[in-house]
Amino acid sequence: MKKIKKWLIIIIIVILIVLCFIIFNRKNNFSKAGYSEKEINKIVKMVSKDDYNYFYKKYDDSLIDLISSKDYKKNKFKEYIKYYEKNSNSKISDIVTIVNSGYDLMDYPASSLLASLVKEKYYINSNVARYLDYGNSNKISSKKIVSIVNADADLDFYSKTNEAKLSDNNLILVNKYNHLPDGYEPDDLVTLTSKYNSGRNSSMRKEAAEAFMKMVDGAMLDGITLKNASAYRSYSYQVNLYNSYVLRDGKEKADIYSARAGYSEHQTGLCTDINTIDDSFDGTDAAKWLKDNAYKYGFIIRFPKDKENVTGYKYESWHYRYVGEKAAKIIFDEDLTLEEYYAFYVLNKKTT
Repeated sequence: MKKIKKWLIIIIIVILIVLCFIIFNRKNNFSKAGYSEKEINKIVKMVSKDDYNYFYKKYDDSLIDLISSKDYKKNKFKEYIKYYEKNSNSKISDIVTIVNSGYDLMDYPASSLLASLVKEKYYINSNVARYLDYGNSNKISSKKIVSIVNADADLDFYSKTNEAKLSDNNLILVNKYNHLPDGYEPDDLVTLTSKYNSGRNSSMRKEAAEAFMKMVDGAMLDGITLKNASAYRSYSYQVNLYNSYVLRDGKEKADIYSARAGYSEHQTGLCTDINTIDDSFDGTDAAKWLKDNAYKYGFIIRFPKDKENVTGYKYESWHYRYVGEKAAKIIFDEDLTLEEYYAFYVLNKKTT
């Protein structure tokens, strides 16, 4: 037993001697490269042993700045180095932020703009080149850059158009970049009764109509009167309406408040203009009630205030669109437009 204890003691002593030698040798290597005792202690704490060689080569204060960054992650050291070697004149904090994002951005130069973009909640990596192009040409916040580009609003209106996907059903996106198929008319239109309607265009798709009637009934309990003033409009109806506005105000002005035929949400049967179709509706009790409650019934204000550069249309306090309760709540809570929601949650397939 005594012999076993003796051998254990000898083994422990040998291990301690070896460890001391290794530690001394490492510190000696760091010291030879020019690092101070304080810096060596930080390296040992913040860097994996496999990565010590980067520090042995020569003193590099940028490496110290890197491992001192508040967002530094030990397991991403090699990625930082790879990106830093391509962007040695950039801010260390930007490099760390961009690498930490997890997006593949090695081929993009590090910049404060890119670092701010990747932190945005609705950032989509496939749009990064357009974000940077737009951001470098327009001195606006990264949040606005992401919103505008995700909505395709960095492109000229009607310049790049696609056929809207009918399979998106309640989330179908119809705007200045997405048009309905030729001859489209919903096959489940129902007509609203006089209790819910006061206008000429009184039809909506079945699900939207049922939600609208439920919303009108809910508002009535709060002493608020809501009625549809204009819902479904056919292609031919929109042709005549839009052309009348062009004759009156010119095409440039008409495009701000009216959709061209085939590009109108009204043709989907999913939207409704409520009560008064003009600016006098804004600020009314009905408008205030809708702003606070419409999402509970699956409706969103389609062209919100201060989002004109995203939607392409002026603020319309009376124009509401049915998208379903789940999407409407997210759009309401996050202050999104349908364009922003669609880009992130439908095209980008982010789960909600």
